[in-house]
Amino acid sequence: MLRKLLATLLTSAVLVTSLTNAAFAVPNEPAYTAHNIQQIWAKGYKGEGMTVAVIDQGVNLTHEYFTGQIIEGICVYQNTSPNLCPNGTKNQTGIQAASQRFDKGVIVSSENHGNMVAGLIAGKPNEQAPGGVAPNAKILMANTDLSLASIITALNYIYDNREKYNIVAVSMSFGVTGGSQRDYILNCNLNPDFAQLKATLSKLRSVGIMPFAASGNGYILNEVTASAPTCLSDVVTVGALDAQNKVSVYSTMNAKVELLGTDYAKSATTVGYQTSGGTSAATPVVAAGYALLRQAFPTASAQLVLDAMKQSGRLVDDVVRKQIPVLDMVGAYNLLAGSTVIPSPPVTPAVAPKVSFSTTTGNLVISIKGYAGQMFAAKIGNTWVVNPVLANTPGLSYTKIVRKATSKSTVKYEAYINGKKVATGSIVIR
Repeated sequence: MLRKLLATLLTSAVLVTSLTNAAFAVPNEPAYTAHNIQQIWAKGYKGEGMTVAVIDQGVNLTHEYFTGQIIEGICVYQNTSPNLCPNGTKNQTGIQAASQRFDKGVIVSSENHGNMVAGLIAGKPNEQAPGGVAPNAKILMANTDLSLASIITALNYIYDNREKYNIVAVSMSFGVTGGSQRDYILNCNLNPDFAQLKATLSKLRSVGIMPFAASGNGYILNEVTASAPTCLSDVVTVGALDAQNKVSVYSTMNAKVELLGTDYAKSATTVGYQTSGGTSAATPVVAAGYALLRQAFPTASAQLVLDAMKQSGRLVDDVVRKQIPVLDMVGAYNLLAGSTVIPSPPVTPAVAPKVSFSTTTGNLVISIKGYAGQMFAAKIGNTWVVNPVLANTPGLSYTKIVRKATSKSTVKYEAYINGKKVATGSIVIR
């Protein structure tokens, strides 16, 4: 059973405004100042020509914040969902497909999460709200039931339309869980429930579309994140930074978090505006910042731009993690302009965990794959071999242990990882 978790939107008083087109002065937004975003705007980069895809609940297409900003939409609901797309079916494309859900002809105003997220990316500035981080960018809005199947369909649609709309990033502020085995929950890259989602995200990243996802809003220290997409290796996980420049109290923090974004900028609700909240808000801020840098440096690779964002940010210490980079747009811009970014090493693909036994002349060879950092023990005949902390053998992507043994003998073995038996059998030594 999958359960769907929208990252919590912190509540605040909603400011309902008259939606006019009068002349205005754009209000200052401290959450943007914290990232030096206005200085990038002053250089002439506001997202022109860039599109950011968003997977969420849809937006109010009549809201002034989104006039002309939604360039395309897709709506996907599974048959198990009672909800329908705007055209009365379970699947729709086109701008109208991006619409927030209606029930009996009335907009479901409580489902305003998509408005917040999309507004932080490319909302149109006015006298009440500052606009998005990339106010001249466009949005491809995926309106879904947030089931795995629907998310994958939306991601494939984004991939298929990447060149038509110049899609550079995907922003995802939700989580889904799957699987019941502890091995999968603690390493979601190997979870078969997420295999197709992982492959689709990898496909997007391979063509330069950077997927950003919220780390989640949980208070558990050093939590092992088991919800997708944030737990998957091809996703850039974003945590939240509060107005005091500290990791927000609710922000899930673990080794997967790569960047921090502010969580308190004003953005759209269904009919007005309010202060945002949650890692849901931090994620589109970072994704839109990435889009600005892609506009400024069109020949830089997607990975190089991400590296600049991670290397330039002020470092924040947390009780769980130390030295976490905060998005600094000017710092990243300067790094890219000076070509001083050191590319990150390529991501090592996940190795399917396996312990195997083989032989060479007079030797028993134990190969241990996918268990780095864990405790290994093996009983070989009446002898125990113990390695408290596994590390890959130099030059190899796994641990290799070679033990002398009597030739022409049959040896029984049992292997354990963290006390759990993972292999047993017998082998003839040559």
